[in-house]
Amino acid sequence: MKRMLYFILFLLYSQATAQIISIRGEVVDEDTGEPVSFAHIGICRRSIGTVANDNGEYLFNIPEYVIDDTLCASAIGYETFKMEVSILKGMSTLKIGLKPQTSFLNEVLIKDERITARRVIEKAIKRIRRNYPSVPYVMEGYYRDYLKKNQEYVSFLEGAFAVKDQGCRKPVSKTDIQIHQLRHSNTYIRNFNEYVKDIGSDSTRILIHGVSPAFTGNEFSNMQAQNPIRNHALSVPFIGVFDDFSKRSYDFEIKYYAMYNGKEVYVINIAPNKNFRFTHVSIEGKIYIRTDNYAIVKFSYAYFVSKRLEIKKWFELNQEYREVEGKMYLKYISYMNYFKLLTTEDISNFALYREFFVNEIRFGDLDPAEGPLIDNSKPLYLQNAPNDLQFWATFNRTLLEQPLMD
Repeated sequence: MKRMLYFILFLLYSQATAQIISIRGEVVDEDTGEPVSFAHIGICRRSIGTVANDNGEYLFNIPEYVIDDTLCASAIGYETFKMEVSILKGMSTLKIGLKPQTSFLNEVLIKDERITARRVIEKAIKRIRRNYPSVPYVMEGYYRDYLKKNQEYVSFLEGAFAVKDQGCRKPVSKTDIQIHQLRHSNTYIRNFNEYVKDIGSDSTRILIHGVSPAFTGNEFSNMQAQNPIRNHALSVPFIGVFDDFSKRSYDFEIKYYAMYNGKEVYVINIAPNKNFRFTHVSIEGKIYIRTDNYAIVKFSYAYFVSKRLEIKKWFELNQEYREVEGKMYLKYISYMNYFKLLTTEDISNFALYREFFVNEIRFGDLDPAEGPLIDNSKPLYLQNAPNDLQFWATFNRTLLEQPLMD
């Protein structure tokens, strides 16, 4: 009986996500023609969509039930692009040009001497519980992780996940993750075990430079631990406790103001000040905060280390949120870990990426239709999950620079 119920739910899920339009293209700056990285392409006033990659390239499979709605594309600093979905019928490509949008910030705000970058950040952190969801919801999205060895892609894993988050007042450990689909390249298992897992416990491998990937649980739970906003009261790698971020040895400066979906945003630069205790370390980052409610829209943070005249980026985090029904929900999170490894075969540079792109936010019925729950004691490649080629043909994935599966 239970299996039959799952089968019926899966059919309903499949019918609800049936595709009539598959549109591919790129998002560019209308004035310069340069790509707009990580722009959001979705359906206006709905929580469904996809995210362009770093080169502005996107693929969006549009469900049948939104044929009478409007397509929207948005990014910080640009006007929102809109087009009726019905116009796209019969099209397969669409190049989207976003028009830069200048902020005419209220003069009262500009002249207010109490508005400093540090105070804005302090207020934004204090309002996390107010601006982010405190009740359960589900993020349906696309996860991937990949490894680069000496700048070349060597392994890749991707999955369609449903993340049932209990809200920002509950620890992330209470989150349930359900796998709809999962697949990986033929080289993933070998490279994962040789270059990622338990590096420090193997005497045949020596870490020369960088920081080996933290590995507890599985790849996805590791990525969740990197989110400083979701885990603002906990210490996260490199960044520490985000609640204390404004009090640490950084210089903060409001660089300029931008617009995002009609809202003014402070763009604040982050850099280490003279009291920063690690002279061989450099930090570069930005935090984007709305001027009206102090919601953090975007946070980027990169950690550089100088060693023997060599400067390397050890870590980089990028994450962005978007407003859905008055609260801020994750749009994407992406982080990179760099390390140089000496093995019995060679010395190689590695960059490990883990990323999650949210396609849809769901409320109400919070139980996904099908798929096993992630077992946090096992790596993802050992999870019991299906791999259906027909599913992947219509699923909204953020494009990789160099396809490894298709």
